[in-house]
Amino acid sequence: SDSSGACVGASDEGPVGVAPSDGESGTTRGRASIAAAPFPDEPTPLSSGMGGMMDASPHELVDDWLLLDGSTSSTHAASTSSTHAARRRRTPSPPPPAARRTTLGAMQLSEDIGVVNNAHAASAYNAARANTANAVSPPQDSGSMDDDTAEPCVWIAVLLAALLPMLTDALPRDHGGVCIMPHPHDMVKQEATVFVDTGTGRTLFRTNKLCDNCGLRIHDRFFFHCSKNCDIDFCQECHRKSQELLNTFLERAGDEDRDAMYNRLFWVIDVTERVGFHVLRRSVAERARLANELAFEWPTPLFERLIQAAIDVVNAKVVHVQDVKDITSDSRFWYAMGWLQFLYSANSLPCSTRRLDEQGTRGPKVEYERFILEGINKCEPSSEFNRWREHPRAKVPDVLAVENFGLSDDFCSFLTHSNLVPVSFRRVCLLCDVWEQIQSTGRIHPLELKVPREPLALVERVVLTFQDLSDAQLRRPLRVTFEGEDAIGPGVMREFFQVALRSFLDGSACASRIRDTAGAGDDAGAGEADDASGASAGAGGREGAGAKLFRCNGQRRTYWFDETAENPDAYKAIGVLLGQAVVNNVLVPSIFPRVLYERLLQDLESPCARQMGIQEVAMVSEEVAQSLRLVLEYTCEDIGAVFGDMGWERTGHITEDCQLTQANKHDFVQAYIDWFFGERVRRQLEPLSVGFRAILGGSSLLRSMVDSVQLEKIVCGGTIPVDAAAIQRGSSHEGWTSEEQSDYLPIFWEVLSDFTEAQKVQFVVFVTASDRVPLRGWQDLGLIVQKNGVGDERLPTAYTCFSQLLLPRYTCRERLRSNLLSAIANSEGFGLR
Repeated sequence: SDSSGACVGASDEGPVGVAPSDGESGTTRGRASIAAAPFPDEPTPLSSGMGGMMDASPHELVDDWLLLDGSTSSTHAASTSSTHAARRRRTPSPPPPAARRTTLGAMQLSEDIGVVNNAHAASAYNAARANTANAVSPPQDSGSMDDDTAEPCVWIAVLLAALLPMLTDALPRDHGGVCIMPHPHDMVKQEATVFVDTGTGRTLFRTNKLCDNCGLRIHDRFFFHCSKNCDIDFCQECHRKSQELLNTFLERAGDEDRDAMYNRLFWVIDVTERVGFHVLRRSVAERARLANELAFEWPTPLFERLIQAAIDVVNAKVVHVQDVKDITSDSRFWYAMGWLQFLYSANSLPCSTRRLDEQGTRGPKVEYERFILEGINKCEPSSEFNRWREHPRAKVPDVLAVENFGLSDDFCSFLTHSNLVPVSFRRVCLLCDVWEQIQSTGRIHPLELKVPREPLALVERVVLTFQDLSDAQLRRPLRVTFEGEDAIGPGVMREFFQVALRSFLDGSACASRIRDTAGAGDDAGAGEADDASGASAGAGGREGAGAKLFRCNGQRRTYWFDETAENPDAYKAIGVLLGQAVVNNVLVPSIFPRVLYERLLQDLESPCARQMGIQEVAMVSEEVAQSLRLVLEYTCEDIGAVFGDMGWERTGHITEDCQLTQANKHDFVQAYIDWFFGERVRRQLEPLSVGFRAILGGSSLLRSMVDSVQLEKIVCGGTIPVDAAAIQRGSSHEGWTSEEQSDYLPIFWEVLSDFTEAQKVQFVVFVTASDRVPLRGWQDLGLIVQKNGVGDERLPTAYTCFSQLLLPRYTCRERLRSNLLSAIANSEGFGLR
């Protein structure tokens, strides 16, 4: 949820659905509808709407051009009629006067709103003006298009450039930077029911309401309800913040009043939806021409602004659409979503295109992460997961290649658009899936785990606890305590995962010794067990004795399997810990290369798993990757003599007698890569994968729509540097006077901002027991800064379970800085005094 006027929560009566109309007001119970009438099946051609409108204002010009609801003038209707007749004849016809003036009209519009100064707009302006005399008739049906008939898409690109100044940064944003559509009606102050608690004698307030912004039950004496009786309620704090945000936006936007602001906001949304409808209803040739124009001819900054304008509109509407029982009913919204998918596909075109002067293919024009719809995080994950489960194999069609684009139930689901869904939302949906399996076994009993802090003893305790449990037992949520410490809760859980994984990385292989200690091994003495600590019982030889479980890649600061280690129980325990971290909502350090998550997906038989290549080898060993590159780059016929058999066991990937040649070098290298990530580490990877699948392997969502990049983020979170300003935006203060909030706390935030990156990470660990960025960004850390007395001799302390910093008031800035640094430098441990 955000701190804006967006409606984010749910009512006490359950999910908000479509409710009956409220008389003549036209409003509905539940979230106020912001959708206009659906588009007709047959759009009015864009090329028939400019004639006779050159004296209109820019807004009126665009409205008239994109108007689809049957209110076109007789001139436009005649033009449209002749267009349809030309389509039926399948032969070119002379363009009507309006069509001949279309491109010049777009140019005039560009001049009116001042975008022709842009380099691309000027170029498109000149090109389109030169082609105006030879304007073609409106586009024909799919399948009969040639390159000339796609020419109208050039001026569609010009129109988009003309619209950009009016669409860019046109909607208000919440404190997380996500665009919102504020509730359009006034909120009226109402008083709660007052009653006295007979047990405590305290006066309490009952509202039976949930705040539709923060999602919490309203216990204030006063709250705010929609004046039009929409089922929208805000607590006092959320209402105050929303009013501050909207007032700031109103002042910045320059609108005369709120009515003018709402009219402009709805106009921006309407235009974006209409553009999406028109583009997606064009022929394949037209869509391809427009996509190439945007991908290769538009300057990147202009293309980024176009993408952001579409994202802003979808983010603003997404929570309103999700709260409607029939999510497919707002077809206009889904055309806006389709328009965003069109831009995503256009952005991908450079990835498969190589120009003559380029050594390789180019990456996407804009980073794919720019397309993520953070507004989806405000939706209800369980509802969306249940909706997706009805058609789990649904995929977004290729909007550039599909012959006739249309909306379907499969398309109208947020999780279907997996390339646009935030990882944080996927993670919560994944938890819904896993928890459903956990709850299916009946009453949930946590898996109790009491561990020492000494690394080797901790590893032994964890392995012994996990090794004989069934998958259903392992899947239970953990309850962890440290020996000799009384603390329990989320903070302890986060530290346990940090300490446990570090212990497994640093400790030597010890599975057979643990077996012996538990009485499950043979009659060998303790000394012999210690000597053979690296070898698993019955694993064949003592090759892994004393070996560590993983080898450290100092350059990349990641760990990969030591193929000499024999330790199935310990590796399985690590896999269980990675899965349990997700179940217990803990982000663990990013200690493994991404290729591990790719292998886990392969073992899950996920369609999102990709074949390994040299790039993945480089994540583990740059030396091996470089050797493979040399093999592929070598062009002489003596390649076999130079490189030999590359020194590997060809266990089924390629025949023993096959020799390396120029003809087979690509297959030879790929076979080596498959062995490198397969048989070479099978004894280590297989038990780890078994442990991971025991926890998360039953998730249909994980098996079908999560790739390795997303899985790594689900397990580890992000790697963004600590942003003190973002933490401050999402923080709250308790116990401070108004004077201290204005004079003292700004000094604290300045001190934190001046810390080095390492010191900022220490601070985050100090207040949360984790160094991972929350999946929605640092503003979602939820830091609470509470006053904790006065005195220079006091040190700051923290409740990591609640991300709460207990900060004393100091006499000067220097004392604040030094005491805070002293506290965060010694932050490990939960011993209570």
